[in-house]
Amino acid sequence: MENATPKIGRQRRYFSHKQYCLLVLLVPMLVFLLGAGALTTQAHTNVSQFDVGQAVTPAQPIYAAGETIRIGHFQYKITSVQTISEDMDIMKSPRYGNTYLIIGLIIENQSHADVEVRSSIGFNLKDMDGQKQEPSIGAILAVKDPIDGTLRAGETVSGEIGYEVEKGVQTFDLSVIPDPLSSKTQVAAVRISVE
Repeated sequence: MENATPKIGRQRRYFSHKQYCLLVLLVPMLVFLLGAGALTTQAHTNVSQFDVGQAVTPAQPIYAAGETIRIGHFQYKITSVQTISEDMDIMKSPRYGNTYLIIGLIIENQSHADVEVRSSIGFNLKDMDGQKQEPSIGAILAVKDPIDGTLRAGETVSGEIGYEVEKGVQTFDLSVIPDPLSSKTQVAAVRISVE
């Protein structure tokens, strides 16, 4: 009598439900991670090229307060520089050893489009050692006429920006950045002296 074992041929193997779900989750994740790695590599490559390009370009001119600065379709002019100390009528006093620096300026939009002006990202203030000066809540509250808002095409506005700075520091550079979201935007520096 022959063996009664059935002849086993090639059987198809199917994924179990768990294996299928795992495959569905892992494949897109793997594709995403590979793509993110490529983007990171590209970003690092672009940064190094950007740094090399910046080192080759000549230094930007430094303007004096009161001069008209033209960058693209915009004109800027620093009209006033003043300090506010804790003995003046302000809501929040500066930290010990500091004072508020309030800078008055005029901006003219000569383009055909409305733009948003944001003092926190459109301007950078540094002392002569290159130390960035941060806006503070007290300095923002000390500003009587904030420059933030929509600047219509062809419109000119005046207002103020404020920073909390160390007392005794006499000279600062204010960088004007018309389009902070663009890496190709021009930047101008204005030398500000505190009296």
